[in-house]
Amino acid sequence: MHLFAITAMALPSVGGGMSRAAWRTPTVQAEFQLWTSRVNGWGIDITAAELEDNLWNFAVAYEDGRRKILEPLFPYFRYTGSWQSWRMFVAPHRYPGRLEIEIDTGQGWQPVYVARSSEHSWLRPWFDHDRSRAAIFRYAWPHFRRARKEFTDWVAVQAARDFPEAKRVRTSFVRYRTRSPEEVRSGTPAKEERELKNVRELKDYR
Repeated sequence: MHLFAITAMALPSVGGGMSRAAWRTPTVQAEFQLWTSRVNGWGIDITAAELEDNLWNFAVAYEDGRRKILEPLFPYFRYTGSWQSWRMFVAPHRYPGRLEIEIDTGQGWQPVYVARSSEHSWLRPWFDHDRSRAAIFRYAWPHFRRARKEFTDWVAVQAARDFPEAKRVRTSFVRYRTRSPEEVRSGTPAKEERELKNVRELKDYR
């Protein structure tokens, strides 16, 4: 029974990725395009949109069946401590989001924290901790809207305390495509776009 239980729990699962919004992100769409080309190369005529719809229907049925198998085993997982909550990476994230936090003192936005920056390093021990980085990675996906807003509320509390002259704080993610080896060698900069912006008035947090 134990071997069956942990094997069933170890089976792949889409988990939080069961979101059409997540599937529309450039990283996931690039995977669909790549696999469509591969499937076409095997002699199967299918478009990327058809492949996505077929995979969505399969994933819905698969997750429902997996849940029905595992639900009776949940008490056992909790009792034995054999719960498995994380999943292995399935593909490189070609369009990551870099967290940036800015304050406005009345003269426009000024960065105070930029991920992996030694210059803008406000609360860096917090944001760069392994646990925080795992959470922040999720906030860069569109379907984690509620968690991202709660995170911005927490940031506003800290900013109101540390920057008494600041009027507003903004969290956002700068999205970019990871560069190819050729682009890195030639020094071609990545094209960046700021998105998923959340602004808070700091007077509401003082």
